[in-house]
Amino acid sequence: MIYTVKIEQTFDYPKRMQYIAKTDSFVEKNVDSLSYVRNVCQPYGWIKESGTPPCEHLDVIVMTDKKYELGDEERIKIIGVFCRNDGDHKLVAVPENRDIDDFSQLADTEKEDMHRLYPRENDGEGWFGREKAEKIIASFFSKRKRKTIIMVQHTEAQHHISGMIGAWGDWELTEFGKKQAYEIGKWLLYEDCDRCFNMYVSDLKRAVQTAEEMNKTLQLTPIITDVIREVNAGLGNGKSVKWYQDNKKKRGECYDPDYKPFYDAESDRELWNRLYPFYREIISNDMERILIVSHGTALSFLQSMLMGYAFKDIEKIRFNGVSGSVSKIVIDSDSKVTACYINQRVC
Repeated sequence: MIYTVKIEQTFDYPKRMQYIAKTDSFVEKNVDSLSYVRNVCQPYGWIKESGTPPCEHLDVIVMTDKKYELGDEERIKIIGVFCRNDGDHKLVAVPENRDIDDFSQLADTEKEDMHRLYPRENDGEGWFGREKAEKIIASFFSKRKRKTIIMVQHTEAQHHISGMIGAWGDWELTEFGKKQAYEIGKWLLYEDCDRCFNMYVSDLKRAVQTAEEMNKTLQLTPIITDVIREVNAGLGNGKSVKWYQDNKKKRGECYDPDYKPFYDAESDRELWNRLYPFYREIISNDMERILIVSHGTALSFLQSMLMGYAFKDIEKIRFNGVSGSVSKIVIDSDSKVTACYINQRVC
């Protein structure tokens, strides 16, 4: 069983460290680290494939003397588990290339470390080998639901044909855009989008109108929200492309995640931070089928999140679509992500 661990605690930190998913960073909590107090040097983290704190996830202790920084990732194999009656089990792993397959094969000093970490064992608790660990992991993933997430970039709007900036400008669809959206709705019948899909829609008019035309066939109840609206261009909202280009702040030679074309606009980092809680919500809730109607830049960031990329990756990796494009991503119960298609034109 090979997985990826993300390190969230090392012996270098006397205090318990807390992961902040929104910014992919760590902060110190006002409580002592159990490993530090009990003099256990092995690093601690969670299995990435199982989820991300604060959502449900699987904790794991890595039996190694290798030094890590917080946030480092390592391929590991599971060899055992400490079972707890409260269900907060602690898996035990070794690096993938270590020649050991079960908790029983650990060195005596390593076993002593683990028993010192959790010395108290109530009825049913204790240290077990790989077979028990595999059952716990299988049980965890069996409760997860397979998710299908379909994303639609709004269709042709007035700003596309008039040389204007979209952003937070509240543009209406063109007649062609309405026809596009209607055809997308019919096409999505082949994806069974008329059956039990939960529809999220940006509150900007062009997205709402796209959803309205799609719903002439799908008949879904939209959840309209400003969280997934397009990037804010500040002073550039509603202006012409020429005015925007002539007046925006000049970019530096290197990529700057905090660059803003105008003082009141939204940077890449701010857009990512706005969208991230929505992403965490849709992958951790009980919804199995999700349909999102939004905008180009916003959807490109959501697609990156769903594909497992971090904010630092968007400098080099972007999924850019065109108006009326459709994407489908499936997340299996074991967290494997499949991009069925990305930014596909269907009409």
